Amino acid sequence: MKGIIHKLTTWSFAGAAVSGLALMLPQSALALSEQQIIEKLNTVPVFLIVNSDGQSLTASVNNEETEIQVPIVFINSTEAERFLAQAEAEQAEFAGDANIAVLPLSEIYTEASSQLEGPNSLVYIPSNESISEASEFVEGEVDGVPLFAAVNLENDQYLLTGENTLPMFFSLEDLQSQLSPLYADNPELEGSIGIDVVSFEAILGNMASDEPDLNQLLELIQFVPSSETLQYIQSLPSPSGGAAPSEATPE
Repeated sequence: MKGIIHKLTTWSFAGAAVSGLALMLPQSALALSEQQIIEKLNTVPVFLIVNSDGQSLTASVNNEETEIQVPIVFINSTEAERFLAQAEAEQAEFAGDANIAVLPLSEIYTEASSQLEGPNSLVYIPSNESISEASEFVEGEVDGVPLFAAVNLENDQYLLTGENTLPMFFSLEDLQSQLSPLYADNPELEGSIGIDVVSFEAILGNMASDEPDLNQLLELIQFVPSSETLQYIQSLPSPSGGAAPSEATPE
């Protein structure tokens, strides 16, 4: 995880205006509070396989030498649909009354937090597409759910938005779409901006711990759901139509 530490600078996607944010940050920062973590997770919609009682499909994990059941969290609707379709084809026991529910990750984490060491303790299923995209930038096997961020290759610094946030995208295509207007206005920058891939689980694990060298960076991170996920959510029937997905409470 230490490999994600970059000296911070501000580079507005809109105007490529560089300023010395690193000089304005305090020398040390407090660990993220539970509320700060929940607020960041609230922007991340995820998908669960649930039964008619709203209980989610779980996996067994070891927690301090004790085996517990935690929700299986799909980052992408397509992967959740594919998983459920395969379970139905194989006539899995749980598939008979199962459906897909969408919830903010903050709600799942809050419900399960009494059993977990942190939000990274949940079982996350990335999209196959994001794994394929990440493999272009990572040597060896991609471990966990990939996040994509833009970096200045000349000084190895993350690029921040004009609002001094560090967007980390679940979709490489979405990040590239954000960078396209910048390249159009400043074509000379295209060769100096690269893509950094980090693990969502690693970021969450560090948010839940006290890492003074990382806290400044973690406070700036803004998770950006994929446009595919947002389009899927917008396509769902409204509750008034009577066909909205279940509001699931994870086990």
